[in-house]
Amino acid sequence: MLLQRLVEHADTSRDVIPAFYAYKPVRWTLDLDSDGAPRGDLVNTADKDDPNRQFGEPRLVPTVTRTVGISPSLAADNGEYVFGWQAEDAKPVRVAKQHEAFRALIADWATAEPDGPGPAIAAFYQHGYAAAISPPADWSRGDLIGFSVNGVYAAETPEARRFWAGVAGDRKGSGRTGLCLVCGQVQPLLKTVPQQIPRRWVPGATQSASLVSMNEAVHGYELQKFLTNTPICTDCGLKFMTALTGLLSDPQHSTALPGQNARLAWWVVGGSTFDPWAMVEQLDPTHMRTLIASAAAGVEAVAVDDMSRYCSVTVGGNVARVVVRDWVEQPVRQVKDNLRAWFDDHCIVDAWTGEVVQIKVSQLARAAGRFEAGRNGGPGTWTKFGASGEHRPPDLFHRLLGAALLKRPLPPKLLNHVINRIRIDGRLDPARAALIRLALRRHPTLSQHDRERLTPTLNVENPTRAYVSGRIFAVMDDLQRTVSRVADQKLNTTFAERYFGRAIDNPQVVIVAGRRNVQAWLKRLRGPLRRPTWSQAYERRLDDLFAQLDAIPSQAILTDKANFILGYHQQRADMRTERIAATANKKNTDLPPEPADEAPTTNKEGDDA
Repeated sequence: MLLQRLVEHADTSRDVIPAFYAYKPVRWTLDLDSDGAPRGDLVNTADKDDPNRQFGEPRLVPTVTRTVGISPSLAADNGEYVFGWQAEDAKPVRVAKQHEAFRALIADWATAEPDGPGPAIAAFYQHGYAAAISPPADWSRGDLIGFSVNGVYAAETPEARRFWAGVAGDRKGSGRTGLCLVCGQVQPLLKTVPQQIPRRWVPGATQSASLVSMNEAVHGYELQKFLTNTPICTDCGLKFMTALTGLLSDPQHSTALPGQNARLAWWVVGGSTFDPWAMVEQLDPTHMRTLIASAAAGVEAVAVDDMSRYCSVTVGGNVARVVVRDWVEQPVRQVKDNLRAWFDDHCIVDAWTGEVVQIKVSQLARAAGRFEAGRNGGPGTWTKFGASGEHRPPDLFHRLLGAALLKRPLPPKLLNHVINRIRIDGRLDPARAALIRLALRRHPTLSQHDRERLTPTLNVENPTRAYVSGRIFAVMDDLQRTVSRVADQKLNTTFAERYFGRAIDNPQVVIVAGRRNVQAWLKRLRGPLRRPTWSQAYERRLDDLFAQLDAIPSQAILTDKANFILGYHQQRADMRTERIAATANKKNTDLPPEPADEAPTTNKEGDDA
């Protein structure tokens, strides 16, 4: 099914790379006129200051897998094939054969496609112009050299594509005809899969990788080499390899992060214009409003979505082999339902703005890693993906994508991992709070009633002991900060910074000890600081919260720890929101106002680490 869907994509997409072509840097170009005469010298297209052109201008180049045999490419190849240039360690006899094979291929092309650029390049050799061109001083053996005729890049012309598809297909064909497993038609069959995927698109591969490879008898069924027992026709082989390579190299249809062990590519067949990437990663507001509004109004593109299917493949690499880690095919309508559930389960209030936000998947994966505090009170940052000591699960990004698009279970250890990072880093922000809420709402042992209590914003009706304890801890911390500001005393370490990690594990010990500090802080507000109404406000809030507890939890289990963190985060956000509304004269509050110059001390959530 994977190969069939890739063939369908190749048949319907305009963006698929032509068969037996690949984007490669072409460093040198030579422009000819219609009679084969050079219109100038070799042009060096490399630009060391441009990361996209360090080794030459990226162009579509005819390509097939080359082993030890002599196998020229059409209209663009290295200096040995194009001009017969010899590097220091080259074998003269072999280089001569390579150059002869390249010229023979050009001559065959000129005969087969007389209306294309082939005759001009053939005339370039026939008239002896090639012998007059010497290798540039900075030429290297691996540099690609491409021809253009009257300014038109020869290898990308329709004539070149047609001729090259036939040549490359003959090279990779088995000489047999049979029933293709992909299309179900009797067609000429391949000997080997015709192309390899560049290693940069396959995490873990150390060289260009093959999707199917049985080049030794021990690799194949009944000790048969090549594709003897896996009949695939030439046409299908060309299409699924070019489609897969194109998808993996397209940033709009694939993604991978440094340090993560796989790359995911996705596409939609059937005519739907649905773009899941705009939902989970770009958080496109237009797409999201349409998704939510269509569900609320019961309006969907019924016919198109019911007939369209979302497809995705996750690949990794092992030396020169592609490892298919996951293959998914689902109706587009089901994926949309999964995305609505994803947003319902992870959206969370931002403790600074008071707004409910969605977090893109890459940021959720980023927030699961180590947080590095800034120097001298400066902004902190997340450890980069793939960096040493990132302490981030290597498959987390793609596991989260699976949870978002396919409603798969979260990694079992994710909740414990995130809680440990919060304790160690002393860092809790919307992304980590969203992971906590997501993991709780999708916890396999949680009842539906308990799931409904886990709202994006503060739920004053949630009686869970750990949740209420987290709210109490947040009010205590806010009280200490208020006392410090009124007294104009700088806090070296806040109540939360000192006790948060311990409170997650055992709220009872910290809250019981904290009540003694609370009494002292309230007394200072009433007396020396002359803020009796503020003292009463805090006292009233704490009394209301303690009244909801029959006992303060101790020795918390994993879900209790998560509920404590969620209660703390949402209580902080609720007090902040209340103050913002009071400042705008939209709501009355008995809380003391927050200083106008207070600002976040860390980077915004969307920033890259």
